[in-house]
Amino acid sequence: MAEVVLEMKGAAFRHFISSRSLTKPFAKKQGSGIFSVNLKIRKGQILGLVGPNGAGKTTLMRILAGIFPIQKGQIMYRGSELDEFSPISDLGLRSVVGHMPEQVRWQGKVSVKRALEDIAEMRGVSYRVDGILTMVGLSEMKDSPLDQLSQGMRQRLTLATALLGSPKILLLDEPFNGLDPVAIRAFEKLLHTLTHKGVSIIISSHRVAGMVHLVDRLALIHRGQLLIEGTLKDIENEYQLDNRIEIQGTGKIPDFQSMLTDSASLLDTQTRDDGWLVVIRNQDSNLLKNLIDSNAEISTWKTKDTDIVEMLCSATGQNLDEIGFEVISSTMIPYKSRGEEE
Repeated sequence: MAEVVLEMKGAAFRHFISSRSLTKPFAKKQGSGIFSVNLKIRKGQILGLVGPNGAGKTTLMRILAGIFPIQKGQIMYRGSELDEFSPISDLGLRSVVGHMPEQVRWQGKVSVKRALEDIAEMRGVSYRVDGILTMVGLSEMKDSPLDQLSQGMRQRLTLATALLGSPKILLLDEPFNGLDPVAIRAFEKLLHTLTHKGVSIIISSHRVAGMVHLVDRLALIHRGQLLIEGTLKDIENEYQLDNRIEIQGTGKIPDFQSMLTDSASLLDTQTRDDGWLVVIRNQDSNLLKNLIDSNAEISTWKTKDTDIVEMLCSATGQNLDEIGFEVISSTMIPYKSRGEEE
């Protein structure tokens, strides 16, 4: 089992929203947030954070980034609590966590290298950025102005800012926004390179289909609560999404119930214009023989893979239309280097 580098214990945070009371126009009341979250981030692994729109993913990421303070609970780094008296540094979480916010747009005539050096100065970390630019694949663009960067290069530059100071944990909020398939594969390869160096990564993304083959573990969050965290296999087992086969055929649909043993389950039966489809869990080795003996017209027989959306639907009790995912947004940064004239 990989070492736990960061842990949330009973963490809670509620946003304060304005009251519409005429008698107390400046009063605040508690709104949405996260509630009693227990989460472990392991060394050198990628954790995918998944949930419906408004589930609390962004709030959770901002707490881990040190932007929002928790109101209850604890955040532990390698067994020691992180707070204003943390022995790690005066910055607490920010000294060990790198944050890549959602789709930052870079603009200006300053060079890529100069922009990164300026941000390094603001953060009080090493100005030696050439190694980071090489790591993220921007070494050949280091003298190019920000205005000339493609979307993929802008994402790489945002990642480079998160890597300043050699953080042990990376938080990536919608890192694949605007990237083409080739750029996505290159970005994923870079993330795996970082995990091999011992960096822990948390990804919050609406691109859930691609996360299946990228993450080591998943955390499903809904209405501010962590529903489950574990490997894909752990979650499949929990919601009985494992050991399933999908069978399609034509003609009359066989009597599957009479062919299944007590340990097997008929999960889904669909009749279509071109035939039928069934999904069965824990089928035994005699099922295929029984179907052949009954002269069933089978066209396909395959293992049914679980996708993350299906896991989330099972965990929340919602259907696909109710789930929904984050709408892509962006933050505009009109960048001006130090010393640049108005």
